[in-house]
Amino acid sequence: MDLDRFETLLIDGDGVLWRGDRAMPGLDRFFDIVRLRGMNWALLTNNNTRTVGEYLAKLAGLGIEADAGQIFSSATATADYLKKRYGPGAPIHAVGMSGVIETLQDAGFLVSFGEEMPDHDVVAVAAGMDRALTVDKVKVATRLILGGAEYVATNTDGTYPTPSGLSPGTGMVIGALKGTTGVTPTVIGKPEKAIFEAALEALSADKATTAMIGDRLETDILGAQRLGIPTIGVLSGVTTPEQMMESDIQPDIVFDSIAELAEVLEKCISLETS
Repeated sequence: MDLDRFETLLIDGDGVLWRGDRAMPGLDRFFDIVRLRGMNWALLTNNNTRTVGEYLAKLAGLGIEADAGQIFSSATATADYLKKRYGPGAPIHAVGMSGVIETLQDAGFLVSFGEEMPDHDVVAVAAGMDRALTVDKVKVATRLILGGAEYVATNTDGTYPTPSGLSPGTGMVIGALKGTTGVTPTVIGKPEKAIFEAALEALSADKATTAMIGDRLETDILGAQRLGIPTIGVLSGVTTPEQMMESDIQPDIVFDSIAELAEVLEKCISLETS
């Protein structure tokens, strides 16, 4: 795989750039190389627990400068989907944390949430990760979905990597609501195309000169491949070397981490200047 041709990088967060609140080894050097090469980049994350502002603060805390136009989460992609489908100001019920609730509010929707039935009709239930999920929250969402509201899932990731190991992801919440309603949700985040297309459009990026860097085969890699975007897998997150070898989903190239990727990109710079 010729890494020299890439002008834009779409990069997953958890398991690639960081694990919990810890930067991955080589993070600073990786972004130094990205800047030296003049590459565009964007964060593409299924993690919907943070707002765009909170992601910018997280990146800044890790020493990485970014702007809001470089942040694409499954929550922002869900807001875009709902706005196109129902228009601004539509009544949406949210199951999730601040990343989902505040993103929908900032997008101009009438947002209800919590353990009480809203006193108005809603057109959709948007569900993301909720670490404070309760039976009453599930009950409200279940009744709204069975009453005709569209069931929309930010993503269905079963787990996400932390310093202490894998923890339950958004799939825990999505599975609970699917189990109670029998309704299969409309899924917005990776591997679906909406989040990839939003980033490509915002960055004016050509798929042929863009690469997706991710640790999860069934979301990061599969989603990019469906759109014809070249893929770079890293083994620092969810996918183990054994799983990588056995999977039918194969990245175009695999590195142990972004530190190793940075080393290869740095060698490309050295060859260009020699």
